[in-house]
Amino acid sequence: MNEIQYIGENLIPGQLGHLAVILSFVGAIMAAIAYFFATNNRNNEDYDSWRNLGRIGFGVHGISVFVIIGTIFYLMVNQLFEYSYAYEHTSPELPLKYIASAFWEGQEGSFLLWMFWHVVLGGVLMFSAKKWESPVLSVIAVVEIFLMTMILGLYFGVEDVKIGSNPFVLLRDAVDAPIFSDPEYLSKIAGDGLNPLLQNYWMTIHPPTLFLGFASTVVPFAFAIAGLWTRDFKGWLKPVLNWSLFSAFILGLGILMGGAWAYEALSFGGYWAWDPVENMSLVPWIVLIAGIHAVMIARNTGHSLKISFLFMLASFGMIVYSTFLTRSGILGDTSVHAFTDMGLEWQLVIFLGTIFLGSLTLLLARWKQIPENKKEETAYSREFWMFMGSLILIFSAILISFTTSIPVYNKIASVIDGWFPSRDLTLNWSTPNEPIKHFNKYQIWIAVLISTISGIAQFMRYKAPSPAYLKKVGMHIGISAIAALIITIATYFVINLNTIPYLVLMFASVFGIIANADYVIAILRGNVKISASAVSHIGFAIMVIGTLSSGLNKEVISRDAFMRTNIIEGFSEDNENNNILLYRNLPTQMGEYLVTYKDDEIDGFNRQFIVNYKRIGENGAVTEEFNLTPNIIYDKNEPKIAASNPSTKRYLHRDIFTHVSALPRVELEPEYAKEVEDSLNYKTYEIQTGETINIGGYEVKFVDFNKNPEKKSDNTTANDIVLGATLEIKSKISDSIWTAEPVFIVREDGQFGIPEELANLGLKIKFSDKFPEIVAAIEENLTTKIVQIAQGGTFEMGDYDFTLAGFNQKPQNENYNAQEGDIAVGARISVSKNDEKITTAEPVMIIRNNQILNAPEELRTQGLRLRFLSINPDTGIANFEVSTGLPVKQTVVLDIAANVNRSDYIVMEAIVFPGINLFWLGSLLMLFGFLQGLIVRLTK
Repeated sequence: MNEIQYIGENLIPGQLGHLAVILSFVGAIMAAIAYFFATNNRNNEDYDSWRNLGRIGFGVHGISVFVIIGTIFYLMVNQLFEYSYAYEHTSPELPLKYIASAFWEGQEGSFLLWMFWHVVLGGVLMFSAKKWESPVLSVIAVVEIFLMTMILGLYFGVEDVKIGSNPFVLLRDAVDAPIFSDPEYLSKIAGDGLNPLLQNYWMTIHPPTLFLGFASTVVPFAFAIAGLWTRDFKGWLKPVLNWSLFSAFILGLGILMGGAWAYEALSFGGYWAWDPVENMSLVPWIVLIAGIHAVMIARNTGHSLKISFLFMLASFGMIVYSTFLTRSGILGDTSVHAFTDMGLEWQLVIFLGTIFLGSLTLLLARWKQIPENKKEETAYSREFWMFMGSLILIFSAILISFTTSIPVYNKIASVIDGWFPSRDLTLNWSTPNEPIKHFNKYQIWIAVLISTISGIAQFMRYKAPSPAYLKKVGMHIGISAIAALIITIATYFVINLNTIPYLVLMFASVFGIIANADYVIAILRGNVKISASAVSHIGFAIMVIGTLSSGLNKEVISRDAFMRTNIIEGFSEDNENNNILLYRNLPTQMGEYLVTYKDDEIDGFNRQFIVNYKRIGENGAVTEEFNLTPNIIYDKNEPKIAASNPSTKRYLHRDIFTHVSALPRVELEPEYAKEVEDSLNYKTYEIQTGETINIGGYEVKFVDFNKNPEKKSDNTTANDIVLGATLEIKSKISDSIWTAEPVFIVREDGQFGIPEELANLGLKIKFSDKFPEIVAAIEENLTTKIVQIAQGGTFEMGDYDFTLAGFNQKPQNENYNAQEGDIAVGARISVSKNDEKITTAEPVMIIRNNQILNAPEELRTQGLRLRFLSINPDTGIANFEVSTGLPVKQTVVLDIAANVNRSDYIVMEAIVFPGINLFWLGSLLMLFGFLQGLIVRLTK
């Protein structure tokens, strides 16, 4: 296949990109080695030369990463489908605004996004880390080496052994298919496109933010390694605290954006589902928060220094572990977010093992050298309560990780089982069937302890406070607890706190808010500069209350008894009870709203529905009205729904969340639609213009033919002959009138009709197969004559005289639809009878794509039809076809089926989330506390 000369392939970008991959890998190795020797020679004259060499290496690595990313974007924007990555993630119909989402949809792109942020952070550290530059950047460069191996795409020995997945591999090298025997294969393929679930604006901003959070955790990790490496066991605490606060803010913001994306773009109705991938983005953040508290203790008291090293090392270690879980394919059966396995499993294992074992080995080697504060913390000191809070956070992370890692245990057991065939070591542990209930059961009590401790710890001071101060603290804590109890009791009647754990959690959260607010007011006297921790604690407690309110009081308002008729196959009883069936333009009561499915709009594979909500007051007047626009995205390869995106009406105190759960089966299953069509009882009617027929309770009147029907644009080509039959349907029992317009299309390779379905009337109308026979019979009965005439000339036919009055280069004819590139000429023909002018006709001759076409002029009253066939430009003589005997009334033959089951409906779920804005407010306030703390420290 390599001997084939492929036409249209652009190989230069791939060669440039692959060169950049090699340079980036070499640059990272160079930086790691140079910075390593710089660190070990930091006290002698060789330091500067090694450090400068390290900077050059890291610069080469960084520039090369930018070139790789830029080249991939070039491939994707220009749709160079000869490259596998562009083919797999883009398509001709993909909007340009989603190219970034398509870039990091793939494993290679997401690894590059991770490396991009490491390069940016490394550049900042070069100018700010000072004495820590060499050891910190040496560690980051080593991490970059591992990440670069994920995209190397190098083969060793045999082709089955490779390192990394090359983003510049050609499609014909990645896929073995017969099409690649064709030198012009590029003209016959189009890209697969972006996963519809990712075609959302959140997926343009969420991944880069989240990956900046992931990438930033390497900095505290690197500082911890640097502190152990250089034996500067306390000097690293100041810079690591700033970087940890930055990382906690960014990573938390990325996780929160993921929750917002899930809430606004996914149909499961919520912002957190305890999915394994969600869990493993949360765990490193929790460990990092624990590490921040430990570092603060170590800086202020000297306690928890060893634990600070351990937690900071573990935070990045858990990032690498989450990378292994999501990218090795091991979570493929338990998570909707995990990547599929790309053969990187053992590379990820080596990466994970190096980070964990390498950092743990260094920590153990330095363990006895790390100074300890021999004096025990008193239970009345701030460091004691902060340490307890850190341990609780770590316990939370362990619980989440343990359950999430069940597929890993099963995998390890199966591998060991393969080593010892005589022993059955298979575990086959199953993940929880209801993960939300499982995790909430334990994490509720974690949240109780965190909220309570945060309220108490704030009042404590580092080291041993005086008895007088403790008495003052006891009074503040006691008052806060009493106030929290009163508010909790009052809240019980607002929020469905139907269990003891929920009541306790509400009390703890309210206590956390009151106690921290009291601390800011009474102790700090409103000093914002030192209130960052209190702000974060208050935010956490508000977030928990928002979670309780929106979760426990969540109300499904889309209840519909009709759904129990099993009109939608595959729906469970719970689904049926939680969804409502909405027919187009038929108002339906849903809770306090009158809801109407008004319309839908299709744009490519996207279909947006317009659902109108009206709140009706006691006097029958509309007190509120708004539209929601949920949408679905069809699969581009088969008739099924690929994604259903919700639409939400936001209030200050609640949200109304809606999404389309299902569509009629006839729209999604062509074979079933054919069965339904074949089962309809059509009757054939021959109707002339102005005539009326009776169909059940309706009168159907044939108004006229329409040569330019609205439906033709989506179903016809330029050379098609299109005819619509305009019908007027009137109810026999009311004054209601509807219009319908079935369409008949004739093209070179055949003819077909587009039916009109009036679902609310139970009627389906289409052109009969007998219609062409009627048209052919009319044509056979016409008397036709070909005449030649120059401008000003006349001719006779029957009782009529015809005069060619002139030509019109901007003709107007109902049978002519102008298209770009047309050359059209109309012939103005005066028609007279008994020397009296009757009318003027204007048949049109068209030259389109080097073909001569014509648009006839029909004079039905006179029974005439004129066609302009051609003109001799030298002589000015034109040829016309004149036909007489055209029926005065036109005839249409229709097949009409009555009592047709309606298919103009959607199935929709609507959920009310009370107090959900408390969750978003609390989350943002909690993250703002980290940012506030960072800004205060940087401006000191």
